[in-house]
Amino acid sequence: MSVHIPASAISANYEEDDISRSSDASEEDNKELETFDDWIEEERPCKSLFDDNVLDSVSLAIEYDSKTHAFDIGAVSKRLELDFLQRARLINHIRKEKIPAPELANLTGKEALFSDDGLLKPTLEDDPLLELDLPGDSDDEEGNPGDGTSTEPKEKSLTKKVKRLEAQLKEAREAVQQMRQLVQGRLNLLEPDSEAAAPQPPRDDDSHYFNSYAYNEIHAVMIQDTVRTSSYSKFILSNPMIFRGAVVMDVGCGTGILSMFAARAGARKVIAIDASDVVVKAKQNIKDNGFEDIITVIRGKVENLESLPDDLPYVDVIVSEWMGYCCIYESMLDSVLVARDKFLRKAGVVAPGPDGEDETKEAGLMAPSQCRMMMSLGETFDVIRERVKFWDDVCGFKMTAMAEEVYDEAVAEVVKEECMLGEAITIKDIPVQHITIRQLDFVSPFTLTTTRSGELNSFIVYFDTFFTTDGKDLAPDAKVELHKGDWAPGEVIQIGRRNSEGSEGHRRQKSVDSAGGHSRRSSRDLSAPPPVEHGIITGEPLSSVPESLSPPAPPPPPAPPAPPAPPAPTPPIGILNPPATGGRRPSLRARSASRRGSTAGLPKSVSFSTGPHSMPTHWKQTVFLLREPIRVRKGTTVSGTFHCKKSKDNSRELDVEIHYMVNDPSSTRDDADEDGAPKEMIVQMFTVR
Repeated sequence: MSVHIPASAISANYEEDDISRSSDASEEDNKELETFDDWIEEERPCKSLFDDNVLDSVSLAIEYDSKTHAFDIGAVSKRLELDFLQRARLINHIRKEKIPAPELANLTGKEALFSDDGLLKPTLEDDPLLELDLPGDSDDEEGNPGDGTSTEPKEKSLTKKVKRLEAQLKEAREAVQQMRQLVQGRLNLLEPDSEAAAPQPPRDDDSHYFNSYAYNEIHAVMIQDTVRTSSYSKFILSNPMIFRGAVVMDVGCGTGILSMFAARAGARKVIAIDASDVVVKAKQNIKDNGFEDIITVIRGKVENLESLPDDLPYVDVIVSEWMGYCCIYESMLDSVLVARDKFLRKAGVVAPGPDGEDETKEAGLMAPSQCRMMMSLGETFDVIRERVKFWDDVCGFKMTAMAEEVYDEAVAEVVKEECMLGEAITIKDIPVQHITIRQLDFVSPFTLTTTRSGELNSFIVYFDTFFTTDGKDLAPDAKVELHKGDWAPGEVIQIGRRNSEGSEGHRRQKSVDSAGGHSRRSSRDLSAPPPVEHGIITGEPLSSVPESLSPPAPPPPPAPPAPPAPPAPTPPIGILNPPATGGRRPSLRARSASRRGSTAGLPKSVSFSTGPHSMPTHWKQTVFLLREPIRVRKGTTVSGTFHCKKSKDNSRELDVEIHYMVNDPSSTRDDADEDGAPKEMIVQMFTVR
């Protein structure tokens, strides 16, 4: 849905944490409704003040301490005339310093601990003893504060209190029931004659997610994405100084391909972990390739892994292909960050170096080390035609109702570069080395400017990925490598033969649809044929990835003698200008060997983009279609804020709000307020699923 908000009601300043604060506030506002049924707190277990025994309630804990340790907190509070805060300080002091009961016999109430505000911080989290209600602590307690025993309220007072609470509970339950009926009636959650809704089963955000990765098709789509797989293999296999002798963790290992890259690069130990059924096949893949002594496969969630196998103290590198649509869809990055915080080597660790001598290590490395979410303005008529206009006439029937939800859910499509109305900007920088899970819910301001006229009908979001050798944050103007060429999601990297036309054999993969839903790896069958050889503008041809990915190409036929030519300036010899070899172009293997020899021993950073200006990947681009398209001119600015957080219904999905205002430089004052600013902001909400 979309709404219009007057500009006067919009705050000009946005903080990144605003969304999490407002989310927290909403949860607090709803907590009262959620806990009406628990108006009266049940007795909670309480630990003794002097030993590790845990009693079933506060009163039993006090009775136990009185009989066992001859210390009654109520009696002491009465004797010393302690107020609530003083008693709390005493309880925390006893628990913190583990004071024996006999040493407390001579307390006078004038000790410094009774005025130390530092002791107001609970030593024991959620200590029920701190909530002890003694006579004199509250104004509505009946009787003289000095009467009665230390902890046992008078029977009469207790009876009145119970009756009062029972009456409050009854009123609260009636209020909750009325509220439920009101909400259900407004949302049509119940039919008029239906009974109360059946209780909902516990929410499970993981089962379908992990099940979707149990099938071959989804892994074929990922591995056959040449940009993705060649980038990972190039970084791992061309950086032996990072991986040789290292302990590597592969989070979400899938088929085990990244783990085997790491083992081939010289890792002494690889820990591959995945919660999907695919780990059964991964183990077999690893065994079939002779890596079972190096790679240990663990089935389960990394969040539940308490220690590393073989008593390893840490891992040196964590590699993971965690990115989803819109980069952070699926929330797999959360698991990667948990693994980082639990197991990645901390800076300052002393360990043997390559020469066997102890040395102080830097922090371990995350691969990839950084991602950037990018956003641009779009004129995506192809997406509109396929997703919306298609339903206008289906076999002569009007089915426009089917198109309504398109505007509420982001769509993953391959967008042509010419569909961008302007340059993209970074809306979220994700430095994987140190970002926190909480920072993945964010609000980012943006200002985008059109570079041509057209119809603004969408926002386009994609991401750039960087593998650095030191894990340090990139400069804001760091450029990403662009891979040029066409790609179909089913394209095969490992080429077995050539077909009769000379193009490399390939196959297509169908969309993956398991248990009634699509994972982020699902891909439509694209019509573009695969290229024979893909090149990287700023790097090596992808066909020169390690020999494990691409068998050697047959040598080219002998070239006819070239006629003499006038001398020309000699271009610099490099990746795009290989040295001359007697009139015959060297073979692919020879060129690759030459490049490897000229750069041997140097750390190599790698990057790739999933944007429209680069070779398409299985991630495609995430398109947010606008319900209200706007004609724009060159130089029009679109400014606002991009709100993104995990969905409250499924933590692996995303709830996105885009707040934006369009400022056409040619706008008249009829279209704007007195200062020339737009009168209203448009807000449109989306789900990424």
